[in-house]
Amino acid sequence: RSIDRSIGRQGGGLRPAQDMELHRADQALAALDIARTDGADGTDADRSTVARDVLWLCFSGKTGSMRVQDFISSTSIQVNYQELARIMSSRVQDAWDDEHANFVLRKLIFHGDPEALQLIANAILGRAAKCARSRIGCRVLIDFIEEDRQGVDLAQIKDELLAHSRSLIIDFSGHHVIKVMLEYASDQVVVRGITFWLMECLGFLARQRHAAQVIEKVLEKAAAWFPIGKYVIELSLAAQALDLSKHESGHHLIRHVLLYSTDFTMGDLMQSEEDEGQARRAYFDWSGIEAVCRQAGLETLPTHETLPSDIAAELLTTREAQGHTFRHEILEVLAKMRQIAPQQQAASSQSARQQQRRRRRQR
Repeated sequence: RSIDRSIGRQGGGLRPAQDMELHRADQALAALDIARTDGADGTDADRSTVARDVLWLCFSGKTGSMRVQDFISSTSIQVNYQELARIMSSRVQDAWDDEHANFVLRKLIFHGDPEALQLIANAILGRAAKCARSRIGCRVLIDFIEEDRQGVDLAQIKDELLAHSRSLIIDFSGHHVIKVMLEYASDQVVVRGITFWLMECLGFLARQRHAAQVIEKVLEKAAAWFPIGKYVIELSLAAQALDLSKHESGHHLIRHVLLYSTDFTMGDLMQSEEDEGQARRAYFDWSGIEAVCRQAGLETLPTHETLPSDIAAELLTTREAQGHTFRHEILEVLAKMRQIAPQQQAASSQSARQQQRRRRRQR
């Protein structure tokens, strides 16, 4: 196997590798072969030397990282995953931030045994939010959650991420981790926790590009796990339909409300239909949607039995709304719902295209 002498120039801050160093690092990998180490007298000094050489290989560059990855995924070697995980855990924060060692961690997550993965998870615990904010490191957490390996306890890491969800939702990298947590949620704890936080400042978050993607994912998952929360979020979005339909991020959420808002029953949570009606009325009053509709001049005010999609459609077709230019995705949905005339859709679409041309010229 040829030796790439340029190894180490791109990562880890190490000097270019020499033949002797590469040979010693390869010997360190061989020491992690269970078949070759069974019965060996491995002293602390030996383990320290192996750990130093393996870490040098992981952080030294693309070629060294690939050697370790090939070793981990090899089918002809009995890899001591736990020892390798112990070595990587000693510098786990450096590893998730390094463009080469990061792939070693991820390869270990896919191929390692549960005991090895638990060692890495324990090392990340307490620094999970920092890992989620890392442009490279967030992939480590995403792989952990997606893999969902039996025998690996990630409950504390998920609790830590939920505790920091307020800042992670609007973070460039962190919002991806929150979306994956929602996608693979096995109970309503995650969905409820994030939904309650969104309800506190939905108007602000709906206008944030990253947070808007999380809100859309919540609306998808809450239909099964937390229908009440979905109903309240849809009501709050419908109340701001006029402004959000013109916004670059918010219009996706209004489109989602128009297309996918469905009725639901709280019968499994309430003892009687009367209790259910009172609960829906309470959430309806809390949203302030009636005052918004009255101010917009709607002839018929909605009730707690009106779907959020119908409320949003009514608000988007008032006289005041006719003087606004909406995103073309909203116009298409309204046209399908037959809430606007084709002439109005064509005029609005033409006006939207003219505005886009003006922005391009200004740039």
